[in-house]
Amino acid sequence: MHIASQREMAHTIYTRLSSAVVPRRPPGSGSVMQLAHLPHAFNEHWIASLPLPTDDKPPSQTVALVDGHAFHREVNEEAVSAAYSERPRTQVFESIHARSDGWYSLLALRLAGLLRNRVVCTLYESRARDRNLGPHDDQWDGVIVQLRGSKSWRLWPDPHDQPREVQTRAGDVLLLPKGITHEVTTPDYSVHLVCAVTDAPLATSA
Repeated sequence: MHIASQREMAHTIYTRLSSAVVPRRPPGSGSVMQLAHLPHAFNEHWIASLPLPTDDKPPSQTVALVDGHAFHREVNEEAVSAAYSERPRTQVFESIHARSDGWYSLLALRLAGLLRNRVVCTLYESRARDRNLGPHDDQWDGVIVQLRGSKSWRLWPDPHDQPREVQTRAGDVLLLPKGITHEVTTPDYSVHLVCAVTDAPLATSA
């Protein structure tokens, strides 16, 4: 696809994400993100039509196959396809902003520039009823965009309270602060993008 089209896609996503993220996660190190589910942040048909590195060509990178608590990495296309079709699993395309060209690479750069912290983008493609990791937490702030299908989330903002249940559908955005325990299941086919805002600040010029 023409680079101009990729830039337009990245600009559209960035514009909407920045207006949603900045009030809930100000730029700079030490900022604290607020938990938020933002339904219909994008048109579901438009977001589902965005090109992905998994659509029309073999993956140009190692793919992590997640099956419950177990995961392994594959580089062979046939091995990935066989394992993925064998039973419900999740394919994880790690650091696609660095390993594949596209709108997600441009988006990662612009979000990093806005928030003043390094951003790592990972794509998750899940089959229905895959085995999940169970409750866990991440050490980064997650800006999560549901691209296709749906995902069910159980969130524990307070570990001593009942979980908050959220279902993200195509076009939804979930802002998930680091350290919040969560559990994810797939009621249907799902593709979601995680833009992980790390604690690593951008290097500044002298």
